[in-house]
Amino acid sequence: MTVGLVEFLAPKHPAQRVSDTLRTDLIRAQQSIITRAFPDAFTFCARVLNDLKLAIDVPAPLKGQPVSAVADLDFGDLNALFLKMVKGAGIPESAAEMHSQNLSRRAQLLRAYDDPDEVLNWTTQKVIRIVADLPKSAADIEVGRNPGDVLDPYLLAATQALLCEGDFRKAVGATVTHKALMILEGLMGHLHEEVVGRMRGNVKNPEPRAENAEILDFQFNPFPGVDVIQPPASVGQPLRLHQVKSKTGTLNSSGGKRLAEQMRQLRMAYPGAELFSHSLVGNTLRGHRSMGGMLRVEPALIVMVGDASFGVLTGSGNGAELLVRIYQAAFELAASETGYSVETMTNAIFENFRERAEAEGEGYIEAVVHQSTRGVPADLDSRTYVGKRSRLF
Repeated sequence: MTVGLVEFLAPKHPAQRVSDTLRTDLIRAQQSIITRAFPDAFTFCARVLNDLKLAIDVPAPLKGQPVSAVADLDFGDLNALFLKMVKGAGIPESAAEMHSQNLSRRAQLLRAYDDPDEVLNWTTQKVIRIVADLPKSAADIEVGRNPGDVLDPYLLAATQALLCEGDFRKAVGATVTHKALMILEGLMGHLHEEVVGRMRGNVKNPEPRAENAEILDFQFNPFPGVDVIQPPASVGQPLRLHQVKSKTGTLNSSGGKRLAEQMRQLRMAYPGAELFSHSLVGNTLRGHRSMGGMLRVEPALIVMVGDASFGVLTGSGNGAELLVRIYQAAFELAASETGYSVETMTNAIFENFRERAEAEGEGYIEAVVHQSTRGVPADLDSRTYVGKRSRLF
C-alpha cells in the first residue's frame, strides 16, 4: 500500500523522505489532533459518557461549541461540568461525585490520547517491570548494578542519628525509600519521552541503533537527538522537533552542547523546522545548566520549561494535568497488581541486618561497614586486581 504525504508540508519537503512507517505515524498524528477528532464539545462529551457506559444526555448548548471549551478545562472545572450532568440525570447524590470524577479523568485521558486504554496499558506494564527492580532484600540496597556502588555505612549512620532519632530500622526504611526513588526517577525520564510522544498530534521518534544514533539518515535515523516529532497541525505551521527532559538539571553542559550540534544539523536538513529543548518539571529557566551553551551553538533552538513546554507539546493550556492523569492511573493499577510496600520490604531487610549483626557479634552499623569495605584482597588493590582485563605485568 502506498503511503500518502504528510499534510501541510510541500511534496518535496525533506520530511516526506522518511520511511513509510514513520510517515504513516506522522499522518496518523495529524489526524488525531483533538479538533479533527471531534467536531464540537457535544461529541466529545458524548464519547466520554459512552466510554464509561453512562446513559446520560449531553446538554444541547454544547452543540457547535469548540471542543476545547470542554476538553481543555482543568480537572476542577471538568468535575463541576460533569457533576451537573450526572445530577441532572437523576443519579443519587451518594454516587454523583464518584461518577463526575471518573468522567473528568476519562475526559483528560481522551483529550490527551486517541486510544487512552492502549497508552494506559503500555504505561502500566512499563511501571510494573520497573517495580520488579525496587529494593526487596538487603542485597538490593547493599550493592547496585555497578559492583562498586555499595551501601555507604557512614551515610547510613548519619541517617540513623540525624534523621531517624537513632532508630536503625527507620534508617533502613529511609535507605530503601531513597533507593526506590532513584529507580523511579530514572523511570520518569523514559516515560516522559514515550508518553508525551504518544499524545495527540505527536510521534515518538523511533530509537536508532546505538552505532548510528548521531548520524542523520532519512530512512533509518531522520531525526537524531529528537524525542518527539510534531508534524504541522494546519496550513502555515512548521514541522516541530522536540527534545524532552524531566528537569533543567538533567542535561549537563557537554550533553547540552552535543544536543545543540544535532539540532543545528536538523535545522539545515529541514529548513523552516522549529527546534525545541524542553524541561517538563520546573517554573523558571533560572539555573538551567546547559541553556547558555546550547544557544551559543544553535541560536535557533527554543528552550522551554514547565507550562510553556506543555503548551507546545500538548496543544493545551492544561497539558501538565493531562500528563499526570495517565501517570496516576498507571501507578494506581501497577500498585494494585504488584502490592509493593516500602514498609513490608523495610521490615524484611531490617531482619536480615539484625540476624547478620547478631551472628557476627557486632552492631548494625559495624556489620554494614565490614560488608561495604571488606572483599577479596586482590580486588582491593590495582597492583593485584585483574577483573575482566588481562594482567599487564
